[in-house]
Amino acid sequence: MSDVPHLVIHTLRSLAPRLLLDLACAFVLVQGIYLRLYPRREYAFTYWLLNLITFAVAYTLSGVRVEMGLSLGLFAVFGILRYRTEAMRIRDLTYLFVIIGLAILNGVALNREAFTRAVFIDAAVLGVVAALELRRVDGREDTVVVRYDRLELLQAEQRPALLADLTRRLGAPCERAVIEHVDLMHDSAELVVTYRAQRNT
Repeated sequence: MSDVPHLVIHTLRSLAPRLLLDLACAFVLVQGIYLRLYPRREYAFTYWLLNLITFAVAYTLSGVRVEMGLSLGLFAVFGILRYRTEAMRIRDLTYLFVIIGLAILNGVALNREAFTRAVFIDAAVLGVVAALELRRVDGREDTVVVRYDRLELLQAEQRPALLADLTRRLGAPCERAVIEHVDLMHDSAELVVTYRAQRNT
């Protein structure tokens, strides 16, 4: 019984640095980059909790010699994304992969050397994401799914008129429109529209 306080202190010494590192990375990625550019707070909620639970699982399994099982389990974590009930944009899905990857990386850093490597890798990943996302904040591309009602503009020769109409309706310069589905019964179509987002002032 007297060993319990020592065990708690030892566990906290091992857990705290990795947990703080992981939470710091999640904060930079979610609050500092993602929400600054894409104010989708429902996804931010998912990113935070998925990061935390993935870190907890990786940390718990890191002390057990189940290398192959851990690897298969990590693939299973990514596999559950196939069963999502709501379609996610590629960019949002990429952030999901990054947030899971950071949690796994920080959770399995067993010793000081591995922890140091994790710090540098975390910094590299976050630096690349920031560089790619923030280099053109005033004119970044974004996508949105639109249900469109003017089927006559879906013909190839009407593409300039289609983009002009979408630009007028969305209030942002539309550059591309991909037809996902055409519903002739309701005279509508689903379009994935790429537009040039403007800087928030």
